Amino acid sequence: MNDRELHAQLEQSEREKLAGGFHEEVADALRARARPDLAGAVLEQIWDWDAALAAYRDADLGLDALRIALESGVGQHLDAVLSDIEEHAVPDEVDAAIELLEKRRRPMEAARLLALRDDPVAQARALERGGDPYGAAHALAEAGEVKEALDMLQTHALRSHPALALAATLAWELGDAEGSARHAQASLRLREDDDATRDQLGRALTALGHDLAAQMVLRGQSSRSVDAVSPGRYRVTGLGGTGLVGATYQALDRATHEEVELHLLLAEHGDARELDPDVAQQLDRFSAVAQAAASIGHPAIRPILRLDARAGLLVMPRTEGTSLRALLRPPGMRRVRSRARAWIAFMLEGLMAAHARGLVHGWLLPSLVSFDGAGRPLVPPFGGHHLSGLTATHTGGLEELMAMTAPELRSGAAPTVHSDLFAIGVLLQWLLDGDLQTPPPEESTPEDTIARALQAEDPAERPDAEAALEVLRARVADIHELGGAAGSMTAGAVPTPGDTSSTLMAGGVVVDVAETWTEPELEALCQHVHPWLQPILDREGRRLTLAPWPEGSAALEDDVERFVDLLDEQALALSTPGLEAAIRERLRPGSLVRTPAGSWMLALDDLLSR
Repeated sequence: MNDRELHAQLEQSEREKLAGGFHEEVADALRARARPDLAGAVLEQIWDWDAALAAYRDADLGLDALRIALESGVGQHLDAVLSDIEEHAVPDEVDAAIELLEKRRRPMEAARLLALRDDPVAQARALERGGDPYGAAHALAEAGEVKEALDMLQTHALRSHPALALAATLAWELGDAEGSARHAQASLRLREDDDATRDQLGRALTALGHDLAAQMVLRGQSSRSVDAVSPGRYRVTGLGGTGLVGATYQALDRATHEEVELHLLLAEHGDARELDPDVAQQLDRFSAVAQAAASIGHPAIRPILRLDARAGLLVMPRTEGTSLRALLRPPGMRRVRSRARAWIAFMLEGLMAAHARGLVHGWLLPSLVSFDGAGRPLVPPFGGHHLSGLTATHTGGLEELMAMTAPELRSGAAPTVHSDLFAIGVLLQWLLDGDLQTPPPEESTPEDTIARALQAEDPAERPDAEAALEVLRARVADIHELGGAAGSMTAGAVPTPGDTSSTLMAGGVVVDVAETWTEPELEALCQHVHPWLQPILDREGRRLTLAPWPEGSAALEDDVERFVDLLDEQALALSTPGLEAAIRERLRPGSLVRTPAGSWMLALDDLLSR
């Protein structure tokens, strides 16, 4: 606004005061009659940049405010005005502001406003003129101009860590795995703690066929970094057993050299990158429950090594043998009820630990129950019912699904602690009879009674877990209960190496209890079911039959100090004080055995021999 235009809009009194040099009074009067635009022009005449800028901003005159901010030379003024222009984003005003900034040789500020246009090349050129080629390349990359961005970095021979890391990413997107690996390695030489660039290097090495090199690069980094190259991390060695949904494979984890099971939950669901919102929600719900239960660390709950819900990938340690479903066949386990009780009690203890945290399983199918290295059944991942609508192929046949589903669940109710106990009751009955059609025996055993009680139609009438455990933890049966059938239930057992006092009997390892163990101590031990103790299968007086150690188990060397620290903190927290004292006074490093599943257990075949 020139002086003639300004005077034409002033009142006579205002013109007279302005001629007398009272600019501030005139500006105040103009603000009072809601003309901050004229007040700004008046204040500009006396170079009061701060007041003029405030007046122009009040009048929403972005270009005038920008002009005054440039005149003032104050960076905060310029940043505030640019923020106003960005907020309103009026196209004509933005164009005029860019033109003014370029005329005043302010390329960086011009680039800032050019971001409002759909013209990344112009923005990048402005940043380049302003001396920020990395920013120019980043702007091109954000706009999808990948080749142009990489050319910008290479033209200016940028060798900083951010520039090299960006170059690695851009080269990967262009399909240049070798270039990506080269840039990533150079970037990591400047800064080693960049997980994202380390991930990129792992992907590039994997694509070039250097799978093991990729694992060596990622070894010792965060689990997120290792997981980023999962296509090269796992080498599939065969088909797996039954999975929750989708497909299951046996594999070798080349980062840890551990045998694992890969569960591809979305194997039948097309492109996992475009998940339906409902499917994504099911996966998230399952992941939250499964990981919360696995984090409890109870040995009866199957551990989870990795669960990437959105990718549909579940990784667990490989288990031993077959599923529990394969053992549910006539004539059942009535002649080895002690073993059926031990299996069900072990699983129930794991469920109770989860129930105490407010977690419910909801999908306790025998085809999903596997066994650890010590022959103990493992509760499968919690929350499997959240995946029930994920695929048309469900785990378990119709008989299994119908048998394990509590009556209240068939009417659409959500799973509860009571429905988990119903499933436990069905499993116990199924183990005893071998099928679910066998009529109940004429003389019911305690196991029959508790199994039927747990299957009550009304959830409120089912016993609680503690009541069920009182029955299941009944004393170990005498050897005559087994007869000749027990050997068929356990594959060829092998005595503990070097243990000349042990012989095979009833599919286990027989130990003659040392005289140092009193009868009350031995009685308490036989009545105590504890997840970290070598399982007791049978008893005949002071001769016990113990579960054999699976191939690959190893006892601790005798010279290991602080060996007790290897045990879970609950392993020695026995409910019977006298029994706990008896075990502690006999404890030595060789009393600890590491199973192929990686857990430490107390070896009764060692403790009972002393």
